[in-house]
Amino acid sequence: MRPQRLFSGLLLTFLWLSPALQAAEEAFSPVQAAYLQAETRKADERFIAEVARITASPLPVVRRAMPPEGRITDPAARVIASIEAQRKIAVSDAQRSLIANAEQQRRLAITNARAVARKR
Repeated sequence: MRPQRLFSGLLLTFLWLSPALQAAEEAFSPVQAAYLQAETRKADERFIAEVARITASPLPVVRRAMPPEGRITDPAARVIASIEAQRKIAVSDAQRSLIANAEQQRRLAITNARAVARKR
């Protein structure tokens, strides 16, 4: 097993066991949590498809550039940096703006899904 994967696994285990995280997870019933997870996945996939369309990059390239769930990082910035590194050309300001807009839409969709999940 690669050290990076081992570290990631240990970090995720630690976070899962964290009382603060457990309290946040307990706020939703299993049905609510499943709904939120599915809606988050849908929002992420829409964002990935939109970024792929904007940058003319293959979906797998954009998907790999997405930060792991739970990472405190800006997905738009990480995806832009990854695409620039792979393509070895800069993403234009217009593309950056469109990607930032797609990220805002993703966040809004997740926020709305959270509100709907609380009512289920």
